[in-house]
Order: sequence, then C-alpha cells, then structure tokens
Amino acid sequence: MTTTDAINESLRPFPKNANISGSSSDKTNSAIRLYGRRFYKDQTPVEYLAEFLLVFGSPKLQDGAGEYCFEILPDQGGAYGYWPMDRIALKLFAFFPTSKLETRHTVHRAAYFNAIQMLRDAVEGSSDQKDEAIRLVQSLLGGFVGIAKNRTWVTYSFLPASKALLGRELDWLHSAAKKDSELKDWADGKKHFATDRHNFMARGGELLFLQLANLFSEPAAPELLKLMQRVEYRHIGDFSISERKKRVQLGLRSILEDAIRPLNDLVSMVEARLSSFKLQDDGKVASLGWTPSVSRTEALLFAVEIDNICSLSLSSLEKLDLLQTLCCIHVLRSLCFQARRVDQGEGDTFGFCGNYTWITSDPEGSSGSPIRQMSQASVSKIEALLYRVLRNKQFQGKGASSAEADKHGFQIFRKISKEIGLMIPIKGPGQRFSLNPRLVRFLVAALVRPGEHLPLDRFYDRVFAHYGIVLGGQPLAEALKWSSAAGHQKSYGVDVSTGWIEETLQQGGFLIELSDAVSIVHNPDGNSEARG
Repeated sequence: MTTTDAINESLRPFPKNANISGSSSDKTNSAIRLYGRRFYKDQTPVEYLAEFLLVFGSPKLQDGAGEYCFEILPDQGGAYGYWPMDRIALKLFAFFPTSKLETRHTVHRAAYFNAIQMLRDAVEGSSDQKDEAIRLVQSLLGGFVGIAKNRTWVTYSFLPASKALLGRELDWLHSAAKKDSELKDWADGKKHFATDRHNFMARGGELLFLQLANLFSEPAAPELLKLMQRVEYRHIGDFSISERKKRVQLGLRSILEDAIRPLNDLVSMVEARLSSFKLQDDGKVASLGWTPSVSRTEALLFAVEIDNICSLSLSSLEKLDLLQTLCCIHVLRSLCFQARRVDQGEGDTFGFCGNYTWITSDPEGSSGSPIRQMSQASVSKIEALLYRVLRNKQFQGKGASSAEADKHGFQIFRKISKEIGLMIPIKGPGQRFSLNPRLVRFLVAALVRPGEHLPLDRFYDRVFAHYGIVLGGQPLAEALKWSSAAGHQKSYGVDVSTGWIEETLQQGGFLIELSDAVSIVHNPDGNSEARG
C-alpha cells in the first residue's frame, strides 16, 4: 500500500455515508479531516464524559429507540443523530442563584422567581418549611455542578452522575437578546437559546461514542481478530467483541440508573412542575459527526478498559471519576494513533499497536537524571509528530488554517495531559511525562481485571500495550529504539530505576511483594463476580 493509499484509508469515515464536508471550516481543517468531527481544545474533562454518556443514554430516533446502546440508527432521510434532553428548567432552578450577576438577564431573573413559587406551591407545610425544603433541594442539585467558571448559568454543566442530569449544551445569545426590543418575558426569550453551537460540549464525547459504535458494528473485523491473537493482547480475548458490547452497555447503564436512584425521582418532580419552561425545540435532534473507521483498534482497548472499570466494586461516583480520566487519556491516545497512521516516517513499536511511546519519569526525580531527560525528549517527539501531521499537504484542504487545525489537534494534547497530571510541570521548562498516585490508581483500575493478579513486569507490558506509556522493563528499550536513542540504551539501562512506580503502587495497596525479585500487582477494589 502506497503512502497516499494509507492516508486515504486512514481518513475513511464512519458512518460510511457521513457528510464529511460539513461547514466550510471543516472542509479546510486538517485536524477535523484527520481525527473526525471533532476534538476541540476548550472541551473540559467532565464535558468529554458528560457528552459521551449523553449520546449513549439518549434515544437515537425520535420515537425513543436506541437508549443505552452503542448503535447509530438512520432516520428516514438516512441521517444519524440522537435526541437529548435540554434540562433548562433544572439549570434555572439549580444554577441561576449562584451564577455571576452580570450574566443574569432580567427575563431569566423573573422566570427564576416564578419557578421558585411553582415549587413552593408543591410543598406542604408552613412558609418557613417550604423555604427550607426549596433550599435543601436547590443545594443538593447545585452540588452536582460539573463546570461553572465564568459562564452564563445555562451553559453550566452537571456532573453526569445520573441520566437525570444528562443534558445537551445550551447557549444564551446575549448580544441578540440585548438588541431585541420585544423581549419582555421567558416565552419571548426562548428564541435566544441555541442548541447547535458546540462551544463546550464540542463533539469530543460524540466522537468517543462513534468510535465504540464503529467497533461494535464490525465485531469480526480482520484487524481486531488479528490484534487479539498477539501475545500482548490475549488478555482482551476473555470475551468476544459482541459480549464486550453487552457488558459495556450494561455497566454504563447501571451507573446512570442506579448510582443515585432517589435523585432521579427528585429531578423528575422538579422538571414536571417546571414543564412550562421547556424550550420550543425541546427534544430537537442533535446530529452526529464521524470518526475515522480505522479507529476500531484503539476503540477495542477503550471498551476493555470501560468494562474493567464498570466491573469494580466501587461506588458509581468513584467509577465516574475513573471514566472521566479514561476519556481524557483515550482522547490523547486517539490523537497519537491516528497521527502515526498517516505519518509513516517512524518505525513500529514491538509490544504496542499504536507505534508511539510516552516515557514517564519520577515526578521528584533530579533534573539531570537520564530518565527525566528521556521523558522530556519523549514529549518533544510526540508534540513534533502531532504538529507535523496537521501540516501534511496530502490531506490539507485548500485555504487551510494551521492555527485552527492546532485548536482541534496539536493544542489538545498538552492541555489535557496537564489537566490530568500526565505532563508536568504546569508551567515552565522541562515538560515531561509523569504519573501521580491518582493516575497510577487509574491504570490499575482500567487494566487489571477484578480478581486478577499480574507480575509487575507484565503490568508494565500491559500499560505499554494499551497506552504506549513506558514505566520500565522491555518497553523502555523499545521506546529508546523508537526515539532513535538506541545508542544510549546501555548507559540508561544502568541508571534507570522504577522504584518510584513500585513505591506508588505499594502506597496505594496495589503491590504484593512475594520476594525481593517477585512482585504482584492486584486490584483490591475488584469484584471477582463477572457481569452477565
């Protein structure tokens, strides 16, 4: 296969009939053409997870079909989408009183007091008891805020702790509203709420959903069967891909429905009382974009990791926290996987199908240590790859803007890596990959199945096989070879120590030392009873 053929194959979309031309900017944006529609630098970690779960939990057709499944269902015109709730009444009640004063429109203020009165009328008791009940419910719902920052109240996001808190992005068109002389009440203002801007839920979660829908639509794809036969990936063959689909769907549904079941009833009551605040286009379809069809490989790893996390005997909120980290790392992984497919100037990596490496170092290590220098070089090499690939003339559209492409690709990697602690320091020189205790805990949860025990060196191999993350052992030699630093391999092999990783594992209760030479990684939060 020629380089041009390889690039064309890497850009083939899923769904097959997706309108990949999109807007004029989509036609020229090399990042969108390369990675799908779309990743964007301003999407926050919680909004990746919230949007991913929103698409999964929402109907895929107007008649309600397709909830809680990784399938795309074409409408009569052949288009694909989903039908999310907007939760605007819930946001008005929970978030308006704590939002910034300058973001509160007078129409919204009047609507808020009207909503409070409607809910007070539904509560039995004295005036003080009614007020106290409203404050308690408001405080409870406000405590589930995911993102607020300096946004207008309607653009706040809930933590995706329940299906009842999953809602589409809404925007208030403030400038247009200020110019509207006829804007007198809530009904007049409905036309100034927008559901199609994708400023915060920027389609990143949709793209993750589409990767899994793509994976499960072709469970017998040759490249997947071939991958599962490789020694380093045999652990993912415990379940067929079809069985894995059922397990992932059941696990995520259980989190959304059973996490805080009383909360669902409370939300239903609030929304029923405030039904008059629904928008005119409540229930309007949200279109789905596309993902590269070749992303099935990394999607399979993603599915296995979701399944492992959902199988843990942790609370649903703890699982959601792990899933949020997983979504972030999977975005980073997806960028690197796809970049390596179209940039074929580097060699392959034995033991990892992604053919790139992230070398980690001790966060407290000295600035002159060899492993820290290797880690810094690893960051530079990955960022150079992600920067270079967006400037490939073979798939850049006419009039392409490199600055816009960077916002949908190159800039995302460093931003998310720093947000989750994978890249340090936050500011200043010496950027390098590292792992804090929270990320080490995540790796155990995502990769060590409930009831499973792994020798330490095999744990290192598995981390490498899923993410390209280098902790030590043979993956380090492979990373040095890929980084064109094989000439330094001998001297580094003497100096590099993995003691910091072992100490972090031990402090987290994940390491069992059988002898000086043998250590076992296990997951103390595991539940050995597999879901059906």
